[in-house]
Order: sequence, then structure tokens, then C-alpha cells
Amino acid sequence: MQIRRSSFAALAVLVLACAGCATDASTPAGEAVAAPAGMPAGSELTYATFNAYNDEPRATVRQVYGSAGSRIEGMDYQIPAENAFGPSRPIFVNRVLDVRGDLVRLERADGTSVAFEPPMRMLPFPLRPGERFRQVLVARESDGSPPRRVIVSGYVGGWETVKVPAGEFRALRVVRDSFLGDQRFYRTETTRKEVDWYAPSIGVVVRSVEDSFNEDLMSGGGEAGGTLVFQGDRLRWELQSVSRKGRPG
Repeated sequence: MQIRRSSFAALAVLVLACAGCATDASTPAGEAVAAPAGMPAGSELTYATFNAYNDEPRATVRQVYGSAGSRIEGMDYQIPAENAFGPSRPIFVNRVLDVRGDLVRLERADGTSVAFEPPMRMLPFPLRPGERFRQVLVARESDGSPPRRVIVSGYVGGWETVKVPAGEFRALRVVRDSFLGDQRFYRTETTRKEVDWYAPSIGVVVRSVEDSFNEDLMSGGGEAGGTLVFQGDRLRWELQSVSRKGRPG
């Protein structure tokens, strides 16, 4: 998807929009949430994913827990193309997380992968509304290409009531921007935007919205002015079910 930079600010706001969420004013703004004990090995979460532009159903995603962490399997996510005439970038299909829930590796449909050192913090526990966070890490591609410097910046938002197929939850909103360090001479680096709604009552993310974009530096000019922005998939995740050690939770 291509849009002019002048139109992008309005679109970026949509990433943070929350259909099915409402602010919960009953919770003190300063209350902190500690890290959960973790899901037992053999547990499984199921998420329905949707095209967040038009609500078209996408893949059903499973998060399977083991003793060393978990795997999120079956993703269908397309990062932005290199340019208007180039091939599409590989689709990420799996995530590998450690026991803390931090991102260790992304696996693509073509068999390649990218690992993060140290693991990318997905939820910066303890979660305290209003608190900002930042992390600098290295991304290493499996093809041996030079490592990239990745910067993650975000903040913990407020409490909201979230309705998903698995039920209604009191959830804390966590916003992340990841700057992936993959710029080329003809385009900017990819920015990946993610918003998670974490529900302490069950210790997992119950809803998520993710998006990505870069700017084509070889475009520009024209009546609209500015550069072309190449927009990646915008996906919405919603928790469908929780199974602890194979039993519905």
C-alpha cells in the first residue's frame, strides 16, 4: 500500500484506534502490574487475526508453551516491499519467545530468520501506566548479512476494558515503535508499530494491533509533495481461547 507522507499522519493515528475497547477509569493510574508466573508447559493460546483495514479474517495463530519459552505459529504478516517495482519482502510466520515472553527470533516463510541480541522486550514488566521505556539491540540475519542496530521505544498507556472472543478483560495498553535499522540508499528504515492489551487476570495479551511502514526516498515531488510511504499489513489479533496443560482455562 502506498500513500503520500502528507496523508500518513492521519493514518498513523488509526493504528492506535481500539474498536471493542473502553477506558476503565476505576483503576488508579499509578498501579503497577508485576510479571506473571508464566504459563505451564503444554499450555496453548489461540488468536484470530484480521486485516485491520477491512476486518477480513486472516490466519488463526497458536502460541504454544514449552519449558524454555513459547512459539507463536501460523502468522501471516507482510512487511513493506523494498520499492514500488521490487519483490515483496518475506512473510513472518513464527515468533520464538523466551520464558520472560521476550522476542528471541522471527522466522520467515522462506526459511530465513532474524535473531535479536538481547531478546526484544515485548512487555516491560513491571507495567506502570505512564511509564516510558527504550531498548537498543542487535538483529542478526540467518544469511550472514551485517548485523543491524534496532531501537525499541514505547510507553505504557492506561487501563481499558477489552472485548474479544475469549471474553471481556480489564487490560493495560502497551505501545511500541521498533526502528529496524534496515535502511537503504533509496528508502528509510522500517518502523514497526505495535499496540498490545495485556490482561493481568489471565497473564497474557488479549488483543494486539501491528503495522509497519517505510518511506521511498527516490520518490517525492508531484502535486501532493513529500515522499511515498510504503505501508505494510495492518493486523489485529484477538484472543479466542486459553488452554492450560491441554485443558480449557
